[in-house]
Amino acid sequence: MIDLSNFKMPKLKDEEYDRNSIRKQYFQQKGSAAVKNLKKNNFEAYYCNSVEKARTLLLSLIPDDAIIGCGDSHTVFALGLDKELEKKNCVAIPHTCAVNNYVFEHNSPGWNIVGNKQEMRDILMQYLVANVFILGANAITMDGQIINIDGAGNRIAGSLYGSDRIIVTAGANKLVKDLNAGLDRLRFVAAPMNNIKYRNDLACNLSGLCSDCSSEKRNCNITSIIHKRPEDSDFHVIIIGEELGF
Repeated sequence: MIDLSNFKMPKLKDEEYDRNSIRKQYFQQKGSAAVKNLKKNNFEAYYCNSVEKARTLLLSLIPDDAIIGCGDSHTVFALGLDKELEKKNCVAIPHTCAVNNYVFEHNSPGWNIVGNKQEMRDILMQYLVANVFILGANAITMDGQIINIDGAGNRIAGSLYGSDRIIVTAGANKLVKDLNAGLDRLRFVAAPMNNIKYRNDLACNLSGLCSDCSSEKRNCNITSIIHKRPEDSDFHVIIIGEELGF
């Protein structure tokens, strides 16, 4: 039996290592590797180690006087673009105008119900052929594929075709090993968190697991996987070395 009476009680707090610095380096390593593979898949791809640098880069990709479509993305919202876009004389068409029938009929929270269904459709048509379309990603695989899930399809539609330039932004927390891990993240993290956001009490939140429910409220009706840059598109991906979005 070892006599511990002469041992000085150690501090339980680890002062030698800075957890935030470790996380930053971890994000940088994963993000840089993912950017390399996104470029192999013909995307224009970048790694920014902060929200501030990502904001500067994103704004440099948006021309003055542009019409901008914006998918529902807390990563985009975290960049705080509104004042700078106003200075550039840009017009942003909010994602909240592009709604499905359930939202329109039930006046769901978090949505800007504008006019009647035809007026909203007209707004959405402009949203899909904007000069620039900005959105987030629910997952990006380490081999450079982009995965998104959608309820109505407006965000996915805007990410595929129509706009002069498409820009995806994603925190490094969205990086996953492969497609299977990405699809798991959609069901286990992104969809349930969006249910909480829109006050939808669905089975996946109550049980912790996706049951592939048939609820009208579900936000996971359409899944897109962009394997490589769509032909003839101007497609940019910005990975940010912070934990952002759902």
